This record gives sequence, structure tokens and C-alpha cells, in this order.
Amino acid sequence: MRITIPLMFLLLVVACDDDGARKESVDSDSNIDSMLIADEGEKDESDPGDIADQLTVQDETVSETDPVTDDMGPAADETAVDELSDEDAFVVPDEDVDSASNETCTVLFGLPNDKTGLTTEQCQPLCNCEGKYFQPPFYTEDDIAKLLAMVPVNPPAEVTVDPYDTPEAHQPLPGSVCGLFLDDTITNGYRLETFASDTAASAAGAYITHWDACGVCSTLTNLVVYMRNPDLTDPVRQCGIDNMFNKNGNIECLQGLGFDLPCAQIWYYNTQHTQSKCYGKCITAVNDPYHNPDGTLNECLLCDEENSGAVFKSVAGRNRRNTGLPSSMCRPCAEVQPVFHYYW
Repeated sequence: MRITIPLMFLLLVVACDDDGARKESVDSDSNIDSMLIADEGEKDESDPGDIADQLTVQDETVSETDPVTDDMGPAADETAVDELSDEDAFVVPDEDVDSASNETCTVLFGLPNDKTGLTTEQCQPLCNCEGKYFQPPFYTEDDIAKLLAMVPVNPPAEVTVDPYDTPEAHQPLPGSVCGLFLDDTITNGYRLETFASDTAASAAGAYITHWDACGVCSTLTNLVVYMRNPDLTDPVRQCGIDNMFNKNGNIECLQGLGFDLPCAQIWYYNTQHTQSKCYGKCITAVNDPYHNPDGTLNECLLCDEENSGAVFKSVAGRNRRNTGLPSSMCRPCAEVQPVFHYYW
């Protein structure tokens, strides 16, 4: 019986990916990507139609190759392309002609898939409301190869102690951003530094790689994992099932998805904390879509965000929303930060 209960939980666990709570949807990106239930993951995403055009920033339409067996290979690429070329795609305003709309935001930002529970009219990879216009580019494999070739000169330390034991010491810093500087002290080097504001980062000549302070998931290696895996639910869940009661094995499995060690560690701790706080709600919602019909998160994902999101956001740093990447857990445009990842 003691093995049956944890196994039932793991079967519903999601991968959490985006950060913050409902209040910011602390995305335990914390996300339930981390929770192994059905993500936000971070599932973050599959999508409406002609997104090939919508998300295309260059002439190359890339099939996003995922870093995990089910998200990493050609199959994932083909799925992404199919989703991006659906005939029923929504109409995207012409950036060269249409100015940002001042209408109230009613459409969520994301890439809905069959687990999202929302239509492409309710959730799209585009924000054009309340004075904000943001359409994330479609990053090509050439772009990703350049990102992976870059080397951090100040990589984050490992997360050796559970940060959820001292939540008061791990809270987000409002208004802060994580800046990136090219650093020629090593070949293809870069350095990450936290700034109190975007204006401070710009004044220092830094690229803004994500909003909120830098954390253990801020490196470009982890950025690529998020780019390639709009929905990490299944692979993260499998890591938990295959490594029940095996912390090191679970973390190594997460690394196998592409995360570096420090980022894999905070995902592991987030999953464990959410399990302890949201077991009942997540058992009940195990087969529920990520969203309710009105766009709010289901009970399990909401519990994860409210209980695990703030600490995850603080320690991880990077998540999809503050990085400008859509996921299958759709978010209000007010929480999405326009960021472009071209550091060359």
C-alpha cells in the first residue's frame, strides 16, 4: 500500500514549467512541469494553425527537436510542424502595418495542445492588447546550435539543500531582470548578472535574457530545453515513475531531458514539495485538462503554483513566461515578457 499511493501520485504528476502562482501564475513553471502532472510545462503546447507563419522570424521553419525521447527526436519536430501549419490558424496582425491594440486582453498567451483544454481562439502564441504586441520568433536549429555553443563563465552553484525548507529566504525580486554579457575570457563565453530593472540592464549594455533575477535555470542550456519542449509533462512524469524513492536517479533523468544539474535539482525539489502539498487535489484532477473552460488553471496546477511557485521562481530564475516562450499552460498577456534570444 505504501508503494501504491506514491505510484498513483506519480502517474498524475505534471511537469511544471512556467513560474509563479496564479497571482502571477507563479508558474511553478514551478510550473507543474515540475509537478509531473500534466504540465504547464512547463505541457505546454501544441498549437493552432498557421503558426509556421506566426512564429516565423526567419525564412527557415524549424521543426523543434526536443531534448527528450518523446520531445527530442524527429517525431517531436514533425508534430511541431504539423501543429504550426493547421489550416484553421487564427489571423495574426501584420507587425509592419498594425500597431499594438489598446483593447482589453481577453486571449491568453500559449500554444494549446490536446491537454490544454482551451481552443485556439482562447489561447494563442501572440499578445496584441493593452498596448502590448509580442509575437515570439520561431527559433531555428541554427539558432539553437549557437545557443548551445555558448559557455557560462559564472555557472550557478548546485542546489544541495531543499529551498522549500526556508521559503522566506527564496522569494522573487519584483522588477529585476537577468542580464547576459558576452565574455571573451573563454571561447564563446557569456556571463549572467542580475539587475534591479530593465533600464539598469540596458544602461550596462546587457542583453535581457529573462525577467526576474538570475537563478539556477538561467543558463542558455536550460533556455534550449524550454524552446524545444513546450510540454514537459510526460518526460518529467516518467523520470519520477522510473526513479521512485531514488533522488539521484530522478535528478539524473531530468538532466537527460537537457537540464543542467542545478536546474534539474530545483525541479526535483519542486516536484517533491508539490506532492506533499497537493496530493489530494492532484489525485482528483489527474485526468483533467490543464485549464477550466473559463481559462483558469485546474485545481492541481493552481495548488502547485500557489504552494510551490514563488520558491521555484526565485531559485530557478528562468521560466517560459518571463523568457518570452509560449507553453501549453496558457497565461495572461500581462504576465508575458517580450524577450528575443539572439546574442550574436
